[in-house]
Amino acid sequence: MKREENSLIPIHWQSNRRGRPRRPSVKSCFSLAVLITLVTWLSPGQGLWAGPQAVGEPPSKIVILKEKQLLELHQNGKTVKTYRVCLGTNPVGSKRVTGDAKTPEGEYFICYKSTESRFHRFLGISYPSVADAQAAFENGLISLDKRDSIVGSLKSGKAPWDTELGGWVGIHGYPTDEHEGRWVTILYPKPDNWTDGCIAMWNFEIEELFSKVSLGTPVVISP
Repeated sequence: MKREENSLIPIHWQSNRRGRPRRPSVKSCFSLAVLITLVTWLSPGQGLWAGPQAVGEPPSKIVILKEKQLLELHQNGKTVKTYRVCLGTNPVGSKRVTGDAKTPEGEYFICYKSTESRFHRFLGISYPSVADAQAAFENGLISLDKRDSIVGSLKSGKAPWDTELGGWVGIHGYPTDEHEGRWVTILYPKPDNWTDGCIAMWNFEIEELFSKVSLGTPVVISP
């Protein structure tokens, strides 16, 4: 995924009375460090990571009903918007391993947001979850160390998307490339399932959803 380069205005050394450069103070160095952190984190279009929301009733929640191919946006306990969505090409059953073209089932959260996506907008889902990792370990799909690594990544606020269970599952639009987007739209119009396991919607719909949810928003995916 393409990253934007951040350009910062350097802080020039001040000159003392003898015309020699004077080292910046500890305060100015600290201010520069804070500035670098903020610019790196808030650069337009850069993907952002986060962990789940704090315990309590969340202001927003996404509910995905796989059998009906519906995505519901809940706010303050009420359904405020419903979208028809496309799923993985092998939608029945929960995702277990990479390449199975299944959409996950379970409780997750929005852990990543990016406007620089091949599919217009991308809302990353925290798959695999702790429950997914435990089930995979019990079924002999991953080792104990791998299970613990997945759990540790989730606690740090980043989804472990480089395991045997698959990754980069999220909610997105249609391809931004004009040629590719045209053919996908013709061959797989909604509600035809065409993804590798993600949840897809029209580009204007993902723009709307993207603007309404924040990092940490709960996502519940039911069969």
